[in-house]
This record gives sequence, C-alpha cells and structure tokens, in this order.
Amino acid sequence: MRLLNFILKHRDAFAISMVFCSGPLNYAIRDGIGLAPNSTAFSTLFMLGSIFAVLPFRNFKSLYINDTPLVTLGVSFLVMVILYMIIYPAYRYMSLTLFIYDYFVIGIVLYFYFYLMTVRESYLRMNFLKICIAISLLGSIGLIFFVMRNPNYVYGQRFAIAYGESEMEAMGNPHIFGRGAFFGIVSAFIYLKYETRQFWKYVAYFSLVIFFAVLILAQAMSSIISGFLFVCCYFWFNNDIRSIWKKFKFIFTKWYVWIVVIFMAMKGIDFIRQNEAILDLGYRIVQRRIENLVNTFIPEDVDDKWYSKGSMQVDASASGRVEILNTISENLADNFNDGKYLNLIFGNGYFAFYVDVPIVEVFNSYGLVGFLLFGVFFYLMLKYCYLELKKPSSIISEFAAYGFIYFFVFTFTNGLIIDYNRWTFFALVCRFMPAIKNTVIKSKTA
Repeated sequence: MRLLNFILKHRDAFAISMVFCSGPLNYAIRDGIGLAPNSTAFSTLFMLGSIFAVLPFRNFKSLYINDTPLVTLGVSFLVMVILYMIIYPAYRYMSLTLFIYDYFVIGIVLYFYFYLMTVRESYLRMNFLKICIAISLLGSIGLIFFVMRNPNYVYGQRFAIAYGESEMEAMGNPHIFGRGAFFGIVSAFIYLKYETRQFWKYVAYFSLVIFFAVLILAQAMSSIISGFLFVCCYFWFNNDIRSIWKKFKFIFTKWYVWIVVIFMAMKGIDFIRQNEAILDLGYRIVQRRIENLVNTFIPEDVDDKWYSKGSMQVDASASGRVEILNTISENLADNFNDGKYLNLIFGNGYFAFYVDVPIVEVFNSYGLVGFLLFGVFFYLMLKYCYLELKKPSSIISEFAAYGFIYFFVFTFTNGLIIDYNRWTFFALVCRFMPAIKNTVIKSKTA
C-alpha cells in the first residue's frame, strides 16, 4: 500500500522514468519470467501507458514552455517527415505497417511533449532519480537472473533475454539492456552527487556495480561507448585538477588506505590465478571483437574501397553498415552524374533505403533540406546540453543533458531516425533545457 501511495504521489516521475528505463524490466517480465504476453501491444502499454494514465491528473491551465528554438525545429522536422510520407514516398507501393508505425511514433512524441508541458521541474528531482534507479535495477537483475538459469547461455555470449535454438533467437537485443544500464548509471551518478544520506549512497553504489556489469556483458558497443563518454564528461564537469589532486593526496596519505590497497592487490593476484581460464576467455572475446572491427575496414582486394568482404573474419554488424554507406555513396554519385539534382536537394523519398545509421538516413531520404533542418536541431540540442553540463540548473535538465550522450552516439552508429526512444528523449531535452540567458552588465558610470 505504501508503494502504491508513493507511486501516486510521484506519478509524473514514475511515468517519465517508465518511458526511458523500463525496457529491460519489460523484457524480463515478458520473455524472462513469462508473466506477460510476448506482444508489441503489451510492451507499448507497459512502457508508455503510464503517461496516458496520469492524464486525468493534469492541470491544463498551466503549461510550461522553455524559450528555446528546439521545439520549433523538432516539430518542423516531424511535420516534414509526415509530408514526405504523404507526398513523396520512395516507392509507390510500400508496407502499410511502416507508415502506421511512424505515424504512431510521431503521435506518441507529440503527445509526450504536450504531457511534459504540464509537468513542473520541481516534480522531477531526487525521487525521479530513485525511481529510475529502481526500475533499471529490477530490469538488470532480471536479466542476470535469467542468464544464470538459462541452459542455452554460453560463456562469451552477449547478455540478453532471448536465447533460443536459432542464431538470431540466441542473440536477443542487447541494446535494450545496454540502454537500461546506461540510464541507470546516469541516474545513480547524479543521485550520488546530491544525496547526503549514507544508506541511499550505498544502494546507489551497489546499483552502479550491477549497471556496469550489465553494460559490459551485454556487449552493445554503442552503449559501452556512450557509458565511457558519460563517465569522462561527468568527472570532467564535476571536478577540476586541484580538487582531484586534493582528494588523491587526502586518500593516499592515510596508512590504512595502503593496507587496504596491498590487501586488495594480493587478493586480486590470487583471484587471477584461480580464474585464469575465465579471464583468458574474456580477453579473447575482446580481442576477437577488435580484430573483427579492424578487418571490416581492411579491404582484401584493390576494388574494395569501403569494406572487407573477402575470406577474413569481420564484424557482421559493422560490415553491414559500411556496406550500406558504400551503397549510399554510389547512389549519391549516380544522382550527381545523371543530373538528378532535385534528389540531392530533397532526397530520394521517404524510407528510400534501409539505412541503419540515422544521420545518413536523413540525408539519403530527405536530402540537403532535411539534413540541414535536422542538423541545426541536433547541433542546438548538443549546445544546450553542453551548457547545462557546465552549469546545471536542475536535476531533470542535468539528467537530460547527460542522457543525450547516448542518443548522440546512436545518431552516428545505428538505429532508425524515426524511433520513439530517440524522439521521446529529444522531447525531454526540448522541454527542460533552459534558455541561454544573456547577462548585461551595466557600467557604474552609466
């Protein structure tokens, strides 16, 4: 009953955290434990249903809008996509499912931003971070529990909930769990920054251990890169060289710290000796991934300008994307040589080609017009987030700024440009990034 009252009291924090952090928990309940139907409808309701459930509690007389151009640019791009879907589809006959999905995503994003306009910044503070950590932690623990009990799991395989007999079923979707772990890490770091009670700090530290373990074991490279960039940015913007040296000096001038260091070093050496086979397996997994990525960009033949497609082992995911980039570049050259300049300006049409790199998809489908519109929108989001990292104005805006690192990486690596995960987070950035204030200093003699 207390839990229900807590959720009702902090319903906005719960609803928003479900949108961004509940992916792993959804799959743990649905596919891991089997307590829910394996359907897209359930996943959609589970992750997005809460933002509709809180609708009766809205006060539509008070709407909060930040004075930035982000909303105008974001909505303009989505409207352009809708116009392309109606007027300029790439092919005459396209799958109706594709149109329905993109219309649904755009509708959800617009509703989500409207909902955020009714939410005060004061509703999304420490309790919002607590809920994010709790939801992400439950999903991560569910993943670990499933993997430990799954007889089909093989050491070295990616952590994911979908280990079947076929190769594709055995792969699962590690990006879902990587994303959940990433947002758990972001929430825990920001929470530790402001929390003063020791018990909750220990809970956050324990959660971080789980999140980092899942992030690494899921082997989703884009999520790992995002996590690494976040940690670098967090320590860069929250410390300076003087404070780091001061903390380092304070810690390592204590005699008992050196006893702990020596003890941990001895235990570490003993652990390495006892688990040499497992560590060697981990080393070989990392080595194989790096070699495959390097081989992807080393052509075996002179004619292979972009990627390797010979007999050497390559990274299948990276090789596929590089091959797509090669196809896009050839199509671009053909349009230029054939005098199809309108295709360069307005693109090849809605969903002209399945491009698993969002920024390239924008240019290929929507041309220079769409590329410039999205580019300005993306650059301004990056600028506002950078300024927010330098001087945070609120917890939710700081969360949005650090979380944007994930979608910054994914915009250049993988995914579709019209995706509800991407655009709901863009909506969060648009809503809570504060306007840049130009301070005018008056002269004393004036």
